[in-house]
Amino acid sequence: MSVPVYDYQSSFFDTGIAAANLFKPTDRFALFRQLVLPVLMAQREALCRLYCEDNGRPGIEPVVMAGATVLQFMEKFPDRQAAEAVRLNLGWKHALDLEVGYEGFHPTSLVVFRGRLLESKSGRLVFDAILQALETAGLVKRRGTQRLDSTHVLGCVSRMGRLEVVQETIRLFMKTVQSLGASGELEHWDRYEDRYVNCEIQWHRASVQTLQEKFLEAGKDMLSLIEFARQYEPIREHPHTQLLERVFAEQYEVSEESIQRRRAEGSGVVKNPHDPDAQWAAKDQAKTKQWVGYKVQVAETVAGEDEPKKVKGEPTEQFITEVTTTEAIASDMDGRRRVEQQQEEHGLGVADTLYVDGAYVSAGELAEADNQGRVLMGPAPASPKRKGKPLFAVEDFEVNIQERQAICPAGHPSRQCSSLTNAETGKVDYRFEWGELCDECALKDQCTRARNGRRALVVGENHDHLQLRRKEMKTEAFAKQMNRRNGIEGTISEFTRAGGRRTRYRGMAKTTLANYFLAAAVNVKRWIRLAAAQQKLEKGRPEGKARGSNPFWEALKDLLSGLGVMWRPSGEPSACAA
Repeated sequence: MSVPVYDYQSSFFDTGIAAANLFKPTDRFALFRQLVLPVLMAQREALCRLYCEDNGRPGIEPVVMAGATVLQFMEKFPDRQAAEAVRLNLGWKHALDLEVGYEGFHPTSLVVFRGRLLESKSGRLVFDAILQALETAGLVKRRGTQRLDSTHVLGCVSRMGRLEVVQETIRLFMKTVQSLGASGELEHWDRYEDRYVNCEIQWHRASVQTLQEKFLEAGKDMLSLIEFARQYEPIREHPHTQLLERVFAEQYEVSEESIQRRRAEGSGVVKNPHDPDAQWAAKDQAKTKQWVGYKVQVAETVAGEDEPKKVKGEPTEQFITEVTTTEAIASDMDGRRRVEQQQEEHGLGVADTLYVDGAYVSAGELAEADNQGRVLMGPAPASPKRKGKPLFAVEDFEVNIQERQAICPAGHPSRQCSSLTNAETGKVDYRFEWGELCDECALKDQCTRARNGRRALVVGENHDHLQLRRKEMKTEAFAKQMNRRNGIEGTISEFTRAGGRRTRYRGMAKTTLANYFLAAAVNVKRWIRLAAAQQKLEKGRPEGKARGSNPFWEALKDLLSGLGVMWRPSGEPSACAA
């Protein structure tokens, strides 16, 4: 498709003229038209790069498609309902600056538009545009103070057993061979077709022995199909062939004598061949919360300490600054690094102060943040608990890594310090010993259960930072300061209720795109609520006070002027200004 020609000339049939009296200044559709549409219009040149310049028939206006997609995620509409809203909902027409008689587009046009964003690697274009507008309006600051948390995202697939995964993978491969017209080239095609394409197994009636036999039989068939695929060029590099090889390697072990079932699955294995990116993960060691899908890291701004607290009902002034989708098995520490890398690459910068929970904090992370002049605010992990009679924990010792000195709970300084370096990882630990001082110590029974009756303490090279944070955690000031992290729970709740708990698409790329649009929708809704509250506040001002004296409206006026949008103090700005 070629780039569509945008008509900047308004007509009497535009909703801004024909139906303007139906929308109050504080209406969400009117505010979307006033705040968000000019931001999307400023990105029209980037959106037009998704299309050919002069090849094919003109496509649908990309600004309309981007705006409709944001509204779609705001309203939690599927594609068909969103396309219907563009055609029939006057509020959507007004928000997108369309004529009353606009006929809309087919629902698959939204699919094609998202595909163009993915193909051009522009999935976060709309999210970044809105975030930049919020920064220009003074609502989001570069670096500054932020808070971060993660939540799980369920995949758009069912959870399968190991045998089901193997058989479904074979079935998809067989369908591929058939679609390429290569079924005649495969020996014993009818046998494979009966086993995996036309087969309906009643799993609940099959015995354990039968299931084990089926599993080994499927492994032998997979190996034969892999050998066939490697010899037949048309399907050698096909994704379903690569999936077949991957699942076989994850589920079976091959020896010179036979094929054996792997005793246990590794991390990150395929749990459903229809979405190989979806992984199984558990929230904690007890595995009380398990899921198959992805994980998402959400970062947002935090109000300053000197700003007054919001009362119930007031709109928040905090906005999502980054949403990073990761594998389900990725750790939160790795997720934080990805979030900071994304923020650095896209202009917002790494937060000077970051509020997190204990999953993001370790001695190494605290040391790294301190070396970079940043603050990582979060509870430090406690030392591991030992079974049996409780003994003095690591935090009961005063350790000074720089001076290679440790003081035990009895007040005795250590007699020896040894440096231990892991040859594989390069990790450095320090071992402190007290020697004969432990022999006559009155606290020996509370300190060690070693046969020689002497205590040895092993800590990491960044233990000083961990020790300092554990001391801070005992103060009221730390507990009061950590209250600022709690707001991220509400943001996670809003994100998941907007559709972030279960992805509507399959694959990491599509899920990442959806999460960017979800975050953009959350920011837009907060921006609209804040603007509506500001308008109501200004409406109640005394007559002598000027309307534009509020810093929010002054910043918004400068933003719209920079985008080439005409400001109308008595109404809304014209989104169609040249």
